[in-house]
Amino acid sequence: MRDTGLALALCCWFAIPAFAGTLSVAEADSLRAEVATIATSFEHGDAEVLIARTHPSLHDLVGGQEAFAKATHQAVEQLRQAGVKFISAEVGTPTQTYTAGDEELCFVPRVSVMEVQGQKVKSTTFMMAIRRVGTGDWKYLDGAGLRKHPELLYQLFPKLERGISLPLNTIEVL
Repeated sequence: MRDTGLALALCCWFAIPAFAGTLSVAEADSLRAEVATIATSFEHGDAEVLIARTHPSLHDLVGGQEAFAKATHQAVEQLRQAGVKFISAEVGTPTQTYTAGDEELCFVPRVSVMEVQGQKVKSTTFMMAIRRVGTGDWKYLDGAGLRKHPELLYQLFPKLERGISLPLNTIEVL
């Protein structure tokens, strides 16, 4: 009986990594560069790159692609009007990939420092990179929206494997 329990535990232990994948160094470097490009464009007031590279699951939540584009342009304008200045940004190493039906996703950590009304603020968050399994065309979602509503992850990706730990997602005044 004890041997059966041990065998079952080992099967479960070794089955878990089968759901997760590892990105090649080239894929990880490409993801980091693309996330940096999206973030830099947005920080400089250009919403078009973000709009073009956003995963369509978010469009459904906000009323369609046009509504998303309009809201994104408004957000860029609000940041400009508020005088938000981006001081620095760093993109970290992507995590392993997780399956979500016919898609897979990973998390790409980001840390940015900005100045808001004379006060420096550090945002530690992540982008979600999503692609159809077997392809190289990534789309993205900003993980900051999961800060207060982590359950949205499974609303957007109902077939995503369960038990995933999200990367750090905080804002702190410096």
